[in-house]
Amino acid sequence: MNKNLFTKEKLMQYLLIVSIISISFIGLYYLQLLTSPVLINIFNAIKAVLIPFLIAFFLSFLIGPFSLWIQITFKLPKGISIIIAILFGILFIFGILILTVGFILSQLGGIFSSLLTMIDNVAFEQIITDIIAAITEYLNATGINDIITEISENGASIERLFAFLGSVLLILTGIGSSILNAIVILALTPVFMFYLIKEKTLIFGSLSKVAPKSIRHHVVELGIRSDVVIKNYFKGQGLMILIVTMIFVFSLGTLSLFIPNFSFQHAIIFGIIMGMVNIIPYVGAWIGISVPVIFLLSLHLQSQQLSPQTNIYLIAIIAVLAINMIEQAIESSIIQPNILGKQVHIHPLAILSSFIFFGGVFGFSGFLLAVPIAGTIRAALQYYNEQSVLYETSEAVIVEPEITPVEPLKKSRSARSKKKVTK
Repeated sequence: MNKNLFTKEKLMQYLLIVSIISISFIGLYYLQLLTSPVLINIFNAIKAVLIPFLIAFFLSFLIGPFSLWIQITFKLPKGISIIIAILFGILFIFGILILTVGFILSQLGGIFSSLLTMIDNVAFEQIITDIIAAITEYLNATGINDIITEISENGASIERLFAFLGSVLLILTGIGSSILNAIVILALTPVFMFYLIKEKTLIFGSLSKVAPKSIRHHVVELGIRSDVVIKNYFKGQGLMILIVTMIFVFSLGTLSLFIPNFSFQHAIIFGIIMGMVNIIPYVGAWIGISVPVIFLLSLHLQSQQLSPQTNIYLIAIIAVLAINMIEQAIESSIIQPNILGKQVHIHPLAILSSFIFFGGVFGFSGFLLAVPIAGTIRAALQYYNEQSVLYETSEAVIVEPEITPVEPLKKSRSARSKKKVTK
């Protein structure tokens, strides 16, 4: 560890930077209180463009090599190969989503139908009563229920009718806004990705020229390091997906030998799904494990109608949960430190903090992009520290020649002059 990073002067600089950042955030908070609607609109406009750009930027590191392979293999123009690669990527992502969501919904339908045949009418009526109570509680919290009650008792006055319509429109506006934002992200991301892959050198070269000449080489070097960090992150994630998929396929395949109606084909499908969704931090593991658990639960409910004493599927569910826990332990203690940790070099606490921060700012998209953004920030801070140490050592080298004495040079010249006189 470099001791120059923790000198008194450096600590004062760090404290000053932290103070400036804290004061800036406090000032922005009070400014938001004064001009809240304006800042919210500006922030929403920036986020509407920034989220698809960031998604396209990081996905370009995956689609770019694939488009280059298509261009070289099939001798196609660069633009056409990029379009084909993007279309394949979209089809692949939507294929995984449709396969996973469709399978879960079909199994949930089977579970629901099995439950209806197993439970008695009293229990079913209690479930319906609980659902109605939950809906009523929501209507009371939003104030819609009071409006409906007053309209039914006193008649629909114009004011109450408009109030009711306003509440309904407010809910519909929120839903419509979320759907519209999703459509905008889905529409802009492929467009941004196309130009980022096709004109990547031109775009980032132009951005570097915007910087002043005195720091332009720092901007270029920082861009190169960020590019390396992001590529290493996706390489590590790809290798982790492959390893996790193999672990689940092997484990579930072994389990399928002892469970009826649970074949090795199911193990392959479940292993691929669990490996692919594992790229989603923390949540992905639970999404993946829900697929085989729901499938085994549906088999258990079906078997209870034929043989109520059969509990083999419950044992299989416990085994699947145990396999997932063992895999998570191996992944967090061995796979991640040796693959992803060495590729990106980020502390787990920093990763968790980046999930919370970027997820809170940008939502689910920020949750997905938290680790690449954190890796880029770390590369920038590391480069800053290296440059600070470099400047300190260079100043020390410049000061050293001033210490050398000048007197021996004068004596040597005087000695030479005396020799000439004697001759």
